[in-house]
Amino acid sequence: MKKSVSLGIAVIALVLLAALVVLPVSGVASAPTNAATTIFPAESGVTGAKPFISATISSLNPTVGDSVTISGIATGGNLTEGVQMWVFAGNYLNVAHLPVKADGTFSNTYQTAALPPAMYYVFVQSPAADGKFDIDLIDAGIRTGQVVNTRTNAMIFNFTGTGSVHDASASQALSDALNQPGQDDIFTKLTTQLTAPGAASAAAITTAAAPVTTAVPAAATTAKSPLPVEVTAGALVISGCCAALFMRKTH
Repeated sequence: MKKSVSLGIAVIALVLLAALVVLPVSGVASAPTNAATTIFPAESGVTGAKPFISATISSLNPTVGDSVTISGIATGGNLTEGVQMWVFAGNYLNVAHLPVKADGTFSNTYQTAALPPAMYYVFVQSPAADGKFDIDLIDAGIRTGQVVNTRTNAMIFNFTGTGSVHDASASQALSDALNQPGQDDIFTKLTTQLTAPGAASAAAITTAAAPVTTAVPAAATTAKSPLPVEVTAGALVISGCCAALFMRKTH
């Protein structure tokens, strides 16, 4: 009878020891990234990797006066006209056509010395298969804030003037325009928080509290063991004692 009890205790101890071996002690999730990847219109019919566009921004939290570079890769489709980059915040709007190099890369650098601190929204648009930007500004982006569907000439929304939209609302409106049926442009989007000198901590709080309308990177998290160190150590001691008792009883 004693041998059976001892055997049972030893088996329990060995099971507990095995469980402790396989339990995760710690792990680190993937690090945050400042990259964004291709978004296809809902009815574009595009599958696979072509056409494709992705972009990164040199800093997610630059200070006024810093240079900010937005670069990326565009492949597939007709890129004769290059890609179109939209940058906006509040009443600020900058839309530029950028050439795509032979290796598929593109880049543009912005000087921020004269820009107000704000959350800046960035869209990079590829004309895809037909080589034409289906969503654009009137007069090809010259001195206007009216966004139109160039296939139908219908105005979609306005960045300036009466009834205009800004910031997160403008980001949503542009996303909706680029996703509407009947056009094949693809795009990628990201954000960056421009802060005043010496206001980095406040900017970090603002960034965390801002409405998320794009794939804003999350901070890396650490997965910890489900059992505290004290419990783990105690269990190991008990397991060792039980094992020793079992060996002693069987001799």
